[in-house]
Amino acid sequence: MTNNKENTSQALVNDLEKVINGEVRADLLTRRIYATDASDFCKVPVGVVIPKDADDVCAAIETAARHHIPVIPRGGGSSLSGQTVGTGLVIDHSKYMNRILEINPEEQWVRVQPGVVLDTLNAALAPHNLMIGPDPSSSAVATMAGMAGNNSTGSHSFRYGMMADHIHEMEVILSDGSKVLFDGKDPATVNFLAGQNSLEAALYREIPSLLDQYREDILTGYPNTWRNVAGYGLNRLLDAQTNNAPFSLAPLIAGSEGTLGLISQLKLAVVERPRVINLLILHYPSMEQALEMVPAILEHQPAAVELMTSPSIKLADGHAGFRPLLRKFVQGNPGAILIVEFGESSQAKVDSGIGKLRAWLDGQGYKEPITLCDTPEKIGTVWQVRKAIIGLLVSKPGDDQPIWIIDDATVPVDQLTDYTRDVKAAGKKVGIDINFDAHASAGCLHMGLELNMKTQKGLSHLELLSKEIMDIAIAHGGTTTGEHGEGLARSYFTEKLYGKRLYEAFKSVKSTFDPDHRLNPNKIINPIEPWDKEWLRYSPDYKTPLNPKQTFMDFGDYGGFSGLVEMCNGMGVCRSMETGTMCPSYRATREELHTPRGRSNILRAAISGKLGDKGLLDKMVYQAMELCIECKACRKECASKVDVAKLKYEFLAQYQQAHGVPLRSRMFGAMALADSLGSKVPALANALYKNKLFRKLLDSAVKIDARRELPLMAGETFQQWFYRRSARPAGPSGPVILWDDCHLSYHEPQIGVAAVTVLEAAGFEVVLVKKRQCCGRPMISKGLLKKAAANARHNIRLLSADKFKDIPMVGIEPSCIACFKDEYPDLVKSEEAGQVAKRSFFFEEFIMNLASQGKLALPFHETGNPKAVHVHTHCYQKSLGTAPKVVEMLKLIPGTTVTEIGSGCCGMAGAFGYEKEHYEISMAIGEQSLFPAVRSAPEGAVIAAAGTSCRTQIKDGTSTKALHPIEVLARAVSSH
Repeated sequence: MTNNKENTSQALVNDLEKVINGEVRADLLTRRIYATDASDFCKVPVGVVIPKDADDVCAAIETAARHHIPVIPRGGGSSLSGQTVGTGLVIDHSKYMNRILEINPEEQWVRVQPGVVLDTLNAALAPHNLMIGPDPSSSAVATMAGMAGNNSTGSHSFRYGMMADHIHEMEVILSDGSKVLFDGKDPATVNFLAGQNSLEAALYREIPSLLDQYREDILTGYPNTWRNVAGYGLNRLLDAQTNNAPFSLAPLIAGSEGTLGLISQLKLAVVERPRVINLLILHYPSMEQALEMVPAILEHQPAAVELMTSPSIKLADGHAGFRPLLRKFVQGNPGAILIVEFGESSQAKVDSGIGKLRAWLDGQGYKEPITLCDTPEKIGTVWQVRKAIIGLLVSKPGDDQPIWIIDDATVPVDQLTDYTRDVKAAGKKVGIDINFDAHASAGCLHMGLELNMKTQKGLSHLELLSKEIMDIAIAHGGTTTGEHGEGLARSYFTEKLYGKRLYEAFKSVKSTFDPDHRLNPNKIINPIEPWDKEWLRYSPDYKTPLNPKQTFMDFGDYGGFSGLVEMCNGMGVCRSMETGTMCPSYRATREELHTPRGRSNILRAAISGKLGDKGLLDKMVYQAMELCIECKACRKECASKVDVAKLKYEFLAQYQQAHGVPLRSRMFGAMALADSLGSKVPALANALYKNKLFRKLLDSAVKIDARRELPLMAGETFQQWFYRRSARPAGPSGPVILWDDCHLSYHEPQIGVAAVTVLEAAGFEVVLVKKRQCCGRPMISKGLLKKAAANARHNIRLLSADKFKDIPMVGIEPSCIACFKDEYPDLVKSEEAGQVAKRSFFFEEFIMNLASQGKLALPFHETGNPKAVHVHTHCYQKSLGTAPKVVEMLKLIPGTTVTEIGSGCCGMAGAFGYEKEHYEISMAIGEQSLFPAVRSAPEGAVIAAAGTSCRTQIKDGTSTKALHPIEVLARAVSSH
């Protein structure tokens, strides 16, 4: 029997489906995905609406009101304070309402829909030399309505202020579903509107009255720091009134976190990009010494001053993706650094500012290192690392994790040293060492407060420290939140911060806008206790009874399968659309379900029993994991380092152990056997593979899409060619193993020939490993981990034999050599597996290591080489850090210009692109950037791609034949 709650939910869904043009969802899978954001909180909503336009939003609010259901607006879900978490109806603006409507460069403003992402908008503004001033670290994910609703700031707030400073007007949907425009209105218009009979009219009657009633409280009751996003912005309205500015309610909506209305359109001021930017990285022995210098440094008018402290520096130094970036600007092991940015209209002005600061530092006896970053590449590197700090802090496995509930207090800059001293003392009383990173120019500090929320002790410490640290911030003239907003995390402290009188004013504002308190409840007004375990993602009640006790892969470094799942903090970097590879399937579908964050949320719900009693064996989990194409970009590009590909391998193995392995997966897993058999009768095999009836049979029987051509067998295998050659003398550089992968062996032996040509030209004796088995990649990708592990053990035994164990091995196919480097140590936990991994190299990695050591002297042709090569790098080359080396390797060719195609994943992903149900999305991924880049390449340019899948996808998507980079290199090498 269904209960009343279920009946209410179904009735709501039924009514919504009648009036919404977008999407209405109330299935458990969707609701679990939207139960969290980047904060410490978790609540399952009643349903989700994904509106097509503002009319859908109006209809959703109106319908929810009839059913007495709260409404929760959501953009990128990057909130650290729980603004987008609640039990009501979530309205997600990000999928469809994400258009840039108008850019006016002359008047310097833009008009956008609420779901436009900051990085996307800035990319569109860049050709006009314009940008949005506020720049939160979540810029790859943060939507413009979310930034306005949070009154976001960022590293450059000292120069550009907050979002409220840049809002010209807002289109807002009120709690009754009516649509209004908040812009500057003259007194006559205000009086006219106030005389109407509507909710909008009530606003123009009541809000001015509140300003008069609480004038003295507003003038005296706000914190002494301008960097404040707590409470409602009555002070901004009063300032405008005092200055006789046109009356606009937009500043009140800014920072209101969706509690007063939902933003459906914004007109925003934009600022000029500084034409010249330089950074000085100042090193200090301690955080205290760095903070003491901030007020004086600000007198030199920098654009930003950012603090990074030793714990964060060490985390970045320990991250494979960030260490090489960090070491470009951090020297040694300082206790803290200050990133001081100067941005001006000319180099002369920048040089003047830097010169004066350096002179002042000299006068102060400053003797520590100073790093000057004066190119876009160097500057971008610094900010990339700085923006990754939050993700890095949560990237450590284990139950002790940073808690964001009290990370965001802000004080006047002259109070920074005393404030941090008092906070550290509070932490030490309970045995916790509290670390800080900061927007130092604004006095906004983020705390690295680590607690184990799965214990009662951790919960108690959260309550104790929350109360004490907020008291400390207030005592220093500060605010409870200077950037991340109140949400569920800090609304509890609003009354303490402002006092009873102003809190009553805030309650009146809320009641005027939202009489039934249905817009994003529990934020700012009527808060929860942020240590209420019923609202927390992790609490002493959190358990993982359905976490697999035995796994096929090793998860020891993470504390088990659940440990890796829980490393996802929800920051949502995986939703980025502008740079990097992540996440290919999300970029094609714009579905939260298809982000690594969404998949991690579902895995966490499954192992904790929140999806039911089937755990990982539930078909809902399969639905969430299906479109993960195992590119591994999440592990490289997200600071949290969550390897969702590895989670998928293990999930498939667990799932198929219970449900059976599909025939098609068995076929893909047995590709090496099929190739071996086909190589014995290549002409017959090729006739079969080309036969339309055979391909239609595969299409209908096992859903291998007939639109894909099957790879043809070579007339002579690579091994046949290799062993029929006349004997070669041993090279002066010694032996090297060439891993002759299955595709190279049976389908494209010319690539192997090219590899041998280059290696022998470099002075090596090329050796093959006889009786080797398939590396196991096809099996791993399909969750056939038992068979993959058996192959791994076999290959490790061969490679560990005395005649091979000291010889380096190079691979041509990135996905194959990645098995040895990445998967084998997880499949076979042994010293031998680790040793094999250490001496396994991508081809470009091996070549460029030699070049960097001065040990490479290839005999190149001086003429006749390609003028231009455009190279697409494989996802695993990107993930494992060798993509730049592909470009460097090809640049060795005399007279050749090499360009890396700015593409993410090609979309083929091995078997994925052959599967009928995935063909369309596979091609859509290729069409995002790869296909257009190939089509627009200059005439005569060589297209290169190392991956077999990538070359196939380029051929199918553009009718262009791509070469393997080693073929390009080999053609430029003289054989004499």
